[in-house]
Amino acid sequence: MPSLILLKSPEGASPSKHIPLTGDQLVIGRDENGCQIVIPHHAVSRKHAQITRSGSGQFFIEDLKSRNKTFVNSKEVAPPVRQLLRPDDRIKICDFLFRFHDERAVKPKELPEWLSKGGKDDEPDDSGMTTIEATQGRGSVQQFLEVAPSDRLRALLEISTNLSRTLDLDPLLVQIADTLFGVFKQADRCFVLILDETGRPVPTVRKSRRPALDDTRFSRTIVKKAIDSKHSYLSEDASSDAALGPAASIAEFKIRSVMCVPLLDAQGTPTGAIQVDTQDRTKKFSLDDLNLLTIVANLASVAIEKARLHEAVLEREKEQKEIELARKVQLGFLPQTLPDVPGYEFYAHYSPAQTVGGDYYDFISLPGGRVAIVLGDVAGKGVPAALLVAKLSSEVRFCLLTTPNLAQAVSLLNDQMIRGGLGDRFVTLAVMVLDPATHAVTVVNAGHMAPKLYRAATDELVDSITLDATGLPVGAMPDYPYEQVTFALDVGDSVALFTDGVTDAMNPAGKMFTQAAVDRFLSPDDSALAADAQRAKRLGERLVAAVRAHANGRPQNDDIAVVAFGRLDTGVGPNTTANRASNTSRLERLPV
Repeated sequence: MPSLILLKSPEGASPSKHIPLTGDQLVIGRDENGCQIVIPHHAVSRKHAQITRSGSGQFFIEDLKSRNKTFVNSKEVAPPVRQLLRPDDRIKICDFLFRFHDERAVKPKELPEWLSKGGKDDEPDDSGMTTIEATQGRGSVQQFLEVAPSDRLRALLEISTNLSRTLDLDPLLVQIADTLFGVFKQADRCFVLILDETGRPVPTVRKSRRPALDDTRFSRTIVKKAIDSKHSYLSEDASSDAALGPAASIAEFKIRSVMCVPLLDAQGTPTGAIQVDTQDRTKKFSLDDLNLLTIVANLASVAIEKARLHEAVLEREKEQKEIELARKVQLGFLPQTLPDVPGYEFYAHYSPAQTVGGDYYDFISLPGGRVAIVLGDVAGKGVPAALLVAKLSSEVRFCLLTTPNLAQAVSLLNDQMIRGGLGDRFVTLAVMVLDPATHAVTVVNAGHMAPKLYRAATDELVDSITLDATGLPVGAMPDYPYEQVTFALDVGDSVALFTDGVTDAMNPAGKMFTQAAVDRFLSPDDSALAADAQRAKRLGERLVAAVRAHANGRPQNDDIAVVAFGRLDTGVGPNTTANRASNTSRLERLPV
């Protein structure tokens, strides 16, 4: 009866084991349920090859698109070819070698010894080049440890200990290469490659036992094969491996045996690869070596991921320190106390959406006892907006202190910011100058929401400047002429300025606070008939509290700044130091 005779296996199975071919179709593979000839080895595909018997009794073998191919007499059987089996044909599946035996065949008589070239024929060399791809799992590790378990367990423990000694990525990669050279004595070169942002493998660490050689080049063919397939790769003789083709690096460095394993993160995404090769034909790597290298790569992948997470934590801590420094710097640009002007009261509140923000306000003392009240909103949030606020703060002070006319001062500010590299950003800005001697307020609005003016005499809330008199945001157009408007501030009158973080504040349902709500809370209600209900401090606090109540715990989506000032009754004195302390602008994060 025709049969397969097992000649060689990596597990050291007894030779001459006979496997009878009793059926018309026999599938070879590691799947016990779907195969008639089971080879329980991880390098063998679930359904690797198939032997079929024709009606005439001939046997054919074909490869079932296996990962590591099927060879007959050292030649690949490429699908969908069906290779006719003849007596004594050698069938190679990974490291398993079989001989096809058919006692039905009539063998020719042996030639006389004097006619033969070398006397009795030697056993054909079936140990030729082997290409193996394998995926390691828990079972593979267990199988690997079954042979010489104490030595291999000791090696794995040593490797694991070495890889856990550092969390710094660069020293860790060097440690990986050193460990591999200690394990694989036959290796001449070792590369630890990491994928860059474009997915290109970069040799981060190179190690060689022959420093005189130029070892900067690695086999991109082998590395690409391992990374693309996400499988460990072994070639016993890369120079004659048909699967690799005519690779220049293999020929130039005379690479003989080579192993390459991918480095995969926790999600199975390739992050790099490890290549180990030798130039000595007599020191080939084995399947056991591939198993060990794959296990080492698994350990190395975990260590690399831990090192990267450690680097990310350190980088995050560094960023947090820099942001905290930026926050302190930005707070330095905001007024530390409110103006002390007899007969007037001031209020200010600031809350960034992030640690640092793009809203800005200031009180600037001008010649003649005048006070400038400035509120601005830089496009954007975070550190870039905060940096622009720093420049805006200094430029506003310079322009207001050097140019007496407010409209001309804002025009100068616009040109200064554009020349200073504002780019595609802009700033909405409202600037008001209070003259306590005449109780006159001059206002210029550069694209900002109109400051609200409460008139105590008529008990109404109006815009302090019309839309027609409102100009473009700062940075929108060079040489833009701004228009200024002046009005008188009577006793009991108050002015409120705010950024769009107030009107755009959202509640958990996504509904905005709106301008109408701002107007409602800046106007007196039935429970606030007393004159002091419309004082600047009460106006500001009432508006901020309303925004907080509207948000109802939702994180704020934009920076919030509120500034208010008003003229007091002649019977009420100016703010005391204690009052200023309670009204001093504060930096707090509102749940808006």
